[in-house]
Amino acid sequence: MQIYMLGCVEFDSLLLLQERTLQEMHRKESDQAVLFICEHPPIVTIGREGSLKQLMGSEQDLKAGQIEVRWINRGGGALFHAPGQLAVYPVIPLKRIGLGIPDYQTGLSQAVIKMAKEQGVVAHAQPGSSGIFSRCGQFSFLGAAIKSWISYYGMYINVSPDMKLLRLIDSNQNDHRLTSLSATLTREASMSAVRESLMRQLVSQFGYQQTHIFTQHPLLHKVKNQAYVHT
Repeated sequence: MQIYMLGCVEFDSLLLLQERTLQEMHRKESDQAVLFICEHPPIVTIGREGSLKQLMGSEQDLKAGQIEVRWINRGGGALFHAPGQLAVYPVIPLKRIGLGIPDYQTGLSQAVIKMAKEQGVVAHAQPGSSGIFSRCGQFSFLGAAIKSWISYYGMYINVSPDMKLLRLIDSNQNDHRLTSLSATLTREASMSAVRESLMRQLVSQFGYQQTHIFTQHPLLHKVKNQAYVHT
């Protein structure tokens, strides 16, 4: 598994990077996986189960605040992304390593639950929900997509974001309280510790024995602490 820890990356750049990785993986027909771990500048994305009704204000109000609203092909509803929220994108050839979609979803959930335990947070999944919960509410959202039996998109974990920003969106439609690992711990959660733990748990859940870790990608260049794909 190749692991890219990329810092803060503009959403469209990461989406393009996933698409290129998926296409390359499809051509190679190997069982090698790629994992992108990053954060995003403020943006709202709406998945297949989402709607504009989840926006607490209007779409025009968000755009007036220079916050873009994007419709995307992942599972789940509307989410607000911002620094302090960890974005995790596993690109894994599921069929080649013998995994079905339920196995993949369970692997993602278990990786988050075990990571949270290492941080001192008791977490659990709930039937019928794509989220992971602590005693304070929902802190993680699973939003996977599958194309040609290769996974992309993935999950988002509220480590220590500005919760006022995230609550501009009704991120779930089941009245679950929105929270973060920092709020649950009542102290600042370590982003680096969460990244390292989650990386280990995902590698273990999906049975990979060898990893190569990178802090940059050849298709990205950084500008003002953000990363953009070369066009």
